[in-house]
Amino acid sequence: MLPTNVIWKPTAGVGYEHLRIREGSNRIHVNSMVIGRLDDATLTRIQYEMVLDSNWVTREVSMGIMGEEGALHLSSDGKGNWTNETGEPISELFGCIDIDISCTPFTNTLPIRRLSYTQLEPQYIQVAYFSAHELTYRQVQQQYTLLESKGDSSVYRYLAGTFMENITVDSNGLVLIYPELFLREQL
Repeated sequence: MLPTNVIWKPTAGVGYEHLRIREGSNRIHVNSMVIGRLDDATLTRIQYEMVLDSNWVTREVSMGIMGEEGALHLSSDGKGNWTNETGEPISELFGCIDIDISCTPFTNTLPIRRLSYTQLEPQYIQVAYFSAHELTYRQVQQQYTLLESKGDSSVYRYLAGTFMENITVDSNGLVLIYPELFLREQL
């Protein structure tokens, strides 16, 4: 069973993320607040919400920076077709099933839960990448490879461009350790 509350902290610097997960009969609702520093002087609060279907496919994503103007709200049909808040198609995200939000390790859970993995066989996916601090999006290619699985945890190699990291997740696919970036707090 999924936890209803998850907290991550950055491995360096100041900040926290508090994520709430609520499972319905055919939808998963996610609401999160990320508090952290953009630089040495600027503290920021980013809120995002997601609606996922029962297969962990993103159907809606919203995000905004608290105290700032502007926000994003995008919807997906679950087959790689995205629209903005006014219903206009977003062609640059065509084919993206999963999303990656820059300020959270949670979005790594989506392809880990959605796809079937064979150890050491990479899965290549096109992802809608969201820069939470700039409220922008673009399509990127990512790769996930199951390196090892042992009962209550698994390790996946994550690759995006030249960035590579081995991520440890729990039996629910939620990140426990994302070296150099995030560490899950035990509740």
